[in-house]
Amino acid sequence: MKFTNRVTIICIAFNHEKWVEKAMISVLLQDFEDRELIIVDNGSKDRTPDIIKEWVKNNTDKLPVTAIYKSKSVPYCQLFNEVLSQVESQFAVDLSGDDFLYANHLSLSIAKLQQTPTAAFVFSDAMILDENGEQSTFYEREDYKELAEKTLANDMYETLIRRSYISAPTVVFSIDILKQVGGYDATLSYEDFDVQLRLVRDFSIVFSEHVGVLKRKHGDSLSASQYQRYKSQMLPSTLRVCEKIREMNRNSREEAALSERVLFELKHALWSANFEVAQGFANLADEMNIKGIQFSLYKLWLRVRLDISWLYVKLT
Repeated sequence: MKFTNRVTIICIAFNHEKWVEKAMISVLLQDFEDRELIIVDNGSKDRTPDIIKEWVKNNTDKLPVTAIYKSKSVPYCQLFNEVLSQVESQFAVDLSGDDFLYANHLSLSIAKLQQTPTAAFVFSDAMILDENGEQSTFYEREDYKELAEKTLANDMYETLIRRSYISAPTVVFSIDILKQVGGYDATLSYEDFDVQLRLVRDFSIVFSEHVGVLKRKHGDSLSASQYQRYKSQMLPSTLRVCEKIREMNRNSREEAALSERVLFELKHALWSANFEVAQGFANLADEMNIKGIQFSLYKLWLRVRLDISWLYVKLT
């Protein structure tokens, strides 16, 4: 049975004992009534499962909530798809156990989606909170007009190839469309780069001019390990997404955007001494017939495997 206008918040937590209760409270405090929470502990080694159990016990009369406890960690994209397959709502939110939804996020986001029923998702602005307590928005206020224009012009695909442009924690998906494209790619270590591209390739999206999510930036977050020295978990997935982009591209502008992205990722793979995946980016660049002194220098760097990752750590 399909529940029209209902939104399911899928919150996956792993070692989030400091923040998971606030994440669940943020769902409870939403001013959008027709919502449910599915909270998943993904094999945490800290007190996260105990905190979830206690909170669920005390709040099941206030909010439809389902708790799932994994004895061992499951790859994130695979786990999200498993949960998504059981959901019968119209909309879905992928909430990390260390993030926080502002109270009007669902109501404002879903109002936008209802205005554009064919949209694959809506996104908004986010407040980024670092470990020092400093806050800043993901976008500048003057960017809002450009964001709205890009979504209307349907040219977000090329933009996303070049750079990360959408605040992933703010996304509210249309479940039917997300399932239509197969959900997340379960072979990847992270989801947003790939799923956003696959959705904007063939569907419209919309932007809502509100700050919807508090996103915590800390050393234990997955994004912090994007260019981790020697053993990045994310770079191999980024390479795979770039290979998929090449298959999806339809014109020379998109190929140029991919060339720019491949060289960017190759540079960071070299700086962080992830030489094996750097070779993969170099091979892809060769297949794309990328030329120029920049790529030649990168290939020389790769050939001698010069490790200056200690400097990269200091600079970043």
